[in-house]
Amino acid sequence: MSRSYYQHLEVSETADLQTIKKAFHRLSKVLHPDTTLLPVNEAAKEFHQVCEAYEILSDPTSREKYDKTLKESRRFKDCYSTKLTMNGDFSAREVLDHGNRRPLSGGELLSLFLLGIAVGISLLLGIIFALLDDRDLYVAPSWFNPNHPLVNESLYQNTNADSAFSQDSIESTFLKGS
Repeated sequence: MSRSYYQHLEVSETADLQTIKKAFHRLSKVLHPDTTLLPVNEAAKEFHQVCEAYEILSDPTSREKYDKTLKESRRFKDCYSTKLTMNGDFSAREVLDHGNRRPLSGGELLSLFLLGIAVGISLLLGIIFALLDDRDLYVAPSWFNPNHPLVNESLYQNTNADSAFSQDSIESTFLKGS
């Protein structure tokens, strides 16, 4: 089983917030990748784990959720200790989110709104410039060739014939009616 956040910070599970802060500051000075003598990858990994542990344990609600999860995992391990392994690696995302999503902040909503406006203006400008250049708004893709032998040409001939027939029948209907 991997180490708990309390073990990462080298404090007891009953430690108060002040003790957790002191342990975090002490370990962050020792394990920071820029100041330690450890290999960079190992120091970065350890420093990240200490930061994640401090993030969870410094917030009272996150710490409460983490403690409940830790107790449940220990109870599960005690009940099923016969060669069953449990993943005891608790990530910050798993503890903090636990199925709940936070609402978008004002800045995030503003950026989404501005992104929508930019996409709308781009589409509108594309349509305006296409109309000003007398271009068609719908153009068949370059890879589509109706004369290709795999394409059923009778389909295209029938649609053209139907449209011509319907146009003739409409003209004749108007001529008979007047």
